[in-house]
Amino acid sequence: MIIPRPRELAVLGGSVAFHPDLVRFAPQDPSLGEEGYRLDVGPAGIRLAAGGRAGRFYGLQTLSQFGAAVPYGTIEDRPRFGWRGVMLDVARHFMPKDFVLRLIDLLAEHKLNVLHLHLTDDQGWRLQILRHPRLTGVGARRGPSSAGDDRQFYTREDIGEIVAYAAERFVTVVPEIEMPGHAQAAIAAYPELGNQPSRRLEVWSEWGISEHVLNLEESTVRFCQEVLDEVVELFPSTYVHVGGEECPPAEWERSPRALRRLAELGLPGPAQACAWFIGRMASHLERHGRKLICWDEPDRPAVPGTTVMVWRDEQPRPDRTDIVLAPHTRTYLDYYPSDAPGQPPAQPGVVTLADMYGFTPDPGVLGVQCQIWTEYMPTPRQVEYMAFPRLCAFAEVAWGSPNDYPDFLQRLDPHLARLAAQGVQIGPLVP
Repeated sequence: MIIPRPRELAVLGGSVAFHPDLVRFAPQDPSLGEEGYRLDVGPAGIRLAAGGRAGRFYGLQTLSQFGAAVPYGTIEDRPRFGWRGVMLDVARHFMPKDFVLRLIDLLAEHKLNVLHLHLTDDQGWRLQILRHPRLTGVGARRGPSSAGDDRQFYTREDIGEIVAYAAERFVTVVPEIEMPGHAQAAIAAYPELGNQPSRRLEVWSEWGISEHVLNLEESTVRFCQEVLDEVVELFPSTYVHVGGEECPPAEWERSPRALRRLAELGLPGPAQACAWFIGRMASHLERHGRKLICWDEPDRPAVPGTTVMVWRDEQPRPDRTDIVLAPHTRTYLDYYPSDAPGQPPAQPGVVTLADMYGFTPDPGVLGVQCQIWTEYMPTPRQVEYMAFPRLCAFAEVAWGSPNDYPDFLQRLDPHLARLAAQGVQIGPLVP
């Protein structure tokens, strides 16, 4: 339960004044699970039992949402999904560190526990890599318009602060480093990574998918592995995301060297090259004790030992259970929130509040995630405008508690008032 249901709690009549210092903590109850909690509220005060530290944190979050007075009653609550994520794209438009910290606070308030940072793409490279400094020296500048901008990437110190801040709020930061496609910013920085090393590219200023992809040379594989070596130093998360989606094979098909390389590797053609590349990264991450996660592509051969994010469909592939559901039809916050005219520019498509709340994920998957692609959101205020209130509906889906949409709308009003009091930019409430 993300937004409390006061009338369900007030079964005894009366209420208790809330202050965190007045909560009595019961002994840990493993039966509740690490993130589960139980609240007993009565004339004697508030008693909170939890299965672990995260459960205690979430129990206090629920209490704080009631405000000054908590009605008598009992709540026993725990999440359905272990992965309750939000992806923030900072590649297409860089988001300042302070906003990332603010977003972590908002995730924690909604009992979401994964921040997936999309750090690189055709349009920008936003993570400092000491061994390859041109990735940010060149790749963090998106077109001539950004030539005079302040620094547009996160230093190692920034990432350390973000990761530590998130951990205190039981949010895991999962980094994404795109490969072998969506890589024009990296190729602009290091042309030898591309399929025509003599050609000089700019960081892509357009929207869409660049055809410029990494080549298949062993030196490029080593380059990417060296990047991942630094990534795992910075991010303690079990999972590291390498993208892997929408990788056009056109350059490999035209390149004599790429075709010879495919023959050397024993691959039947360019269609198999992306899976091979991901497999090399999966093996490398496994040596670090990490797991690779990537976007799912139904036409790409399965890569053993990887986890996938399903974004094209609402249901998992029948041959896999190690997936996170992230369907664009339900979870893309860059789509318009309604079909009403006069809205700010957005990605073509509509995902309404009701669409988000009506998402019914398969309970057998690892979890669910909503996506904030920022091509049409150049500022933090625009991100908030597009995220809320739809992220509130997603949070209940991710926790596993949605069942009554009219009831949700009734509970949403006071919750949005709390968010507005925090200065959150709220978008249109279109039921």
